[in-house]
Amino acid sequence: MIETLTLLSLALLWSLLDGGVTLVNLLVGALLGAILLSAVQRSRGRSFASRLFGIARFVALFVVELVQAGLAVVLLSIRPRPQFHPHVVAVPLRIESDAAISLLSATITLLPGTVAMGTSEDGRTLYAHAIGEADPESSRAGIRRIEELILGFMR
Repeated sequence: MIETLTLLSLALLWSLLDGGVTLVNLLVGALLGAILLSAVQRSRGRSFASRLFGIARFVALFVVELVQAGLAVVLLSIRPRPQFHPHVVAVPLRIESDAAISLLSATITLLPGTVAMGTSEDGRTLYAHAIGEADPESSRAGIRRIEELILGFMR
């Protein structure tokens, strides 16, 4: 019952955000909502509400990370003599599923100054290129923060 109400709410929300409640917008919203719900329901042993809260937390905190990374790159670019500190970092992963690793890679690639390069053969280590911070550990910590957010709803 709660999934049906959530699906209808997501379809209506999509329609309102798209500019009008039409049949096509409702169908697209329902399709996107169904995809979202199927991804959320893959996590067993947790309530639907806690998984939905995890997704909302992921989106909100990712936006914060995105703004911070954008500002850092802007500050680097407007300096008369920018000091870039490019480096490749290896980050041991706690997430295991291919979907979660793909989401992590796509998410950190969206952050300005960071690009996911790939994973190790066994899928336990993510390699990423980063600029800005002189200490590679701070780049690893940023990737681990995103990973923790993903773990919050995909465990």
